[in-house]
Amino acid sequence: MPNVPHCPSCGNELLQKNRVLLFVVGLVAVGATAACFFLSPFFWIATSFLVLIGGFLIAWSTLGKGRWCRQCKKFPVF
Repeated sequence: MPNVPHCPSCGNELLQKNRVLLFVVGLVAVGATAACFFLSPFFWIATSFLVLIGGFLIAWSTLGKGRWCRQCKKFPVF
């Protein structure tokens, strides 16, 4: 039986998302932020949320290894 990581909170198995896809989508979100930022000041509020989401996806794919607990809806980083 393979060594399956378990959630530190509830002990359930962690699902593994595609780390490369998470990282690429995060980079695209941050890149789109740069494009929207220079279009109009009207988009600055939306771009602040987009850069946070992109940064979160990049951090989750690298630090969190794309792992997700389906039962308690947490994503342990360490």
